[in-house]
Amino acid sequence: MKKEADKKKIAAYEWGRKAEDLVVKEYIKQGYTVLERNWKLGKTEIDIIVQKDSQIILVEVKARVDLNLDPLEAVTSDKRKRMVKAADAYIQRLQGLYDYRFDIASCSGTEESYKIEILKDAFVSADMF
Repeated sequence: MKKEADKKKIAAYEWGRKAEDLVVKEYIKQGYTVLERNWKLGKTEIDIIVQKDSQIILVEVKARVDLNLDPLEAVTSDKRKRMVKAADAYIQRLQGLYDYRFDIASCSGTEESYKIEILKDAFVSADMF
C-alpha cells in the first residue's frame, strides 16, 4: 500500500514539474521573459517569475489531472499571503520601478493531452491583509 502511495506522489511531482515547463513555454509564446523558476524566500516558493515591459508576473502553477478543479481554490489564502510577502522581497531587490501581479496557471489533464488556463491578476496583495 505504501509503495503505491509513493508511486502516486512521484507521479504527481513529475507531472507538476512538467506542467511548470509547459506553462513557461506558454508565457514565452506570449512574449514574456522568464526571470526565475522555483524562486524561494524562506519556505515560500514562487513557481515562475516572468516579465513583460515594466510588469513582473509571479505565477503559481497548479497541475491537476481533473479538468474540473478550480485552480483558484487550490491556492489557499495562507499561500497567497506568503506569496505577497515573497513578491515584496523580490521586487525590492530589483532596481527600477515595476508593477506586479499574481497569476495562477492551471495545467490539467495529462502530459499527452493537457489544457493550460492562466488566471491573470488572480488576486491582489491589498486583499491579503
